[in-house]
Amino acid sequence: MVSEAPPYRPQSVCFVDQLSLVAVNSAAATARRFLRLSLAKWQAGCLEDDAFLVTSELVTNAVAATGVLGGQPTWDGLKGLGLVTVRLIGLPDSVVIEVWDVSEEEPALRHDTAPEDESGRGLLLVHRCAKRWGVYRVTGGKVVWAELAVGPVPPPPPLPKRQRQRQWSERPLVVPGPTTDPDLLRLLLAGLQARL
Repeated sequence: MVSEAPPYRPQSVCFVDQLSLVAVNSAAATARRFLRLSLAKWQAGCLEDDAFLVTSELVTNAVAATGVLGGQPTWDGLKGLGLVTVRLIGLPDSVVIEVWDVSEEEPALRHDTAPEDESGRGLLLVHRCAKRWGVYRVTGGKVVWAELAVGPVPPPPPLPKRQRQRQWSERPLVVPGPTTDPDLLRLLLAGLQARL
């Protein structure tokens, strides 16, 4: 499963967005908000559900591998602050989600989880949602990636049919046009007073 390079060629990249997060329990929720904004900006919202699931699983695993920062860290504890980085890469027909962490240990896909197990199914979900996924090593850690295929964008719904304008039985009253602005204002005032 470990490869030596990213799953794409740099010349095929259409867009990239990246966010570094502190390794805390709320990192996955923050990554999902980042993902929603990026996909909206790229008009790729059709991937949102699968991308949320994949990102949540990869970030949760990365936070666990990096080491979760405690709830009340001391100043000395902040020196060893662990970070995870989420990067979204748009390709012509897919989106790649990459999550970097400081651990060099390769994640393991488990097929032997029981229904009552509270963990162990994350990579299985990634495996089922992604077109392909894998791991590559970088200096100081690893990157786990998943590629989601972009399907054809459905056409927009048709515009509503225009209603035919009502035909008036009466012909509009034709008033000779005023010759100056004060004449127009007087005519407008007379019309308004006649309605009151």
